[in-house]
Amino acid sequence: MIFSMTGFGRSEQETDGTKMAVEIRALNSKNLELNLRLPQAFRVLEQDIRKQVGQALLRGKIDLNIQREASGATTAATLNKEVIKAYIAQLQDIAQAETGQHLQMALRLPEALLPQQHSLSEQEQQMLMELIRMATDQLTDHRKQEGAAMHSDLLHQLLTIENGLEAVRTLKDQRTEKVKTRLKEALAQLSVEADENRFAQELVYYLEKLDINEELVRLSQHLTYFREILDSKTPTKGKKLGFVAQEIGREVNTIGSKANDVDVQKQVVEMKDALERIKEQLLNVL
Repeated sequence: MIFSMTGFGRSEQETDGTKMAVEIRALNSKNLELNLRLPQAFRVLEQDIRKQVGQALLRGKIDLNIQREASGATTAATLNKEVIKAYIAQLQDIAQAETGQHLQMALRLPEALLPQQHSLSEQEQQMLMELIRMATDQLTDHRKQEGAAMHSDLLHQLLTIENGLEAVRTLKDQRTEKVKTRLKEALAQLSVEADENRFAQELVYYLEKLDINEELVRLSQHLTYFREILDSKTPTKGKKLGFVAQEIGREVNTIGSKANDVDVQKQVVEMKDALERIKEQLLNVL
């Protein structure tokens, strides 16, 4: 089973007149990138939050948004008296008006009101961490669902490459005979007498340069290893699968460069197309 890196989770709860909500989104990334948006009162828990989310999600670009609001009476605020007095004095210099009007205008200006500082109770801290757990669990479920579809597609593309490998193995011997025949025909058209021993030596040398047996063996091993990683229980396997996909591509490219046969080249094109689809999927594998 594999997991996607993308997903979404949300949880919320209300207790004692306070409503908390946690929303978390994940996109693909080479490493863990955690961006937090949380009220000032929650900053004391930032390290605990980062640790919990990192352990749960492991990898990806994670955006975590935490909101807290009072569902009962409006939260009280403190008047910033010195700032308000300074605003009123400046307003009186600008325009004549009653003191009450100046006060109303001053209260609308920046930093006239100071929000009431709220310290988290033990109950609120526990509730927050539980909400984060619920949201990350939901996101992990989304990752699992997407991962199942990706797993199926990767197996389909892998089968295409495996079928191409078997086809090339079948064509390999036929290709050798084609090369021998083509060289003999070309030599016959020259209307010259050639030394058979020398011709045989040159033919062997030429065929050795075109031999793809080692590439086929290595490609088979890489495909087997890819399947083993894909079916392993390791939670994160995207990077390892990406590395094996590069090795598969190297062998397929070498087979193509040595093919010297139109039927083999057709199989190579099909394998390359399937491999590109695999690489695209692996960009989002956890």
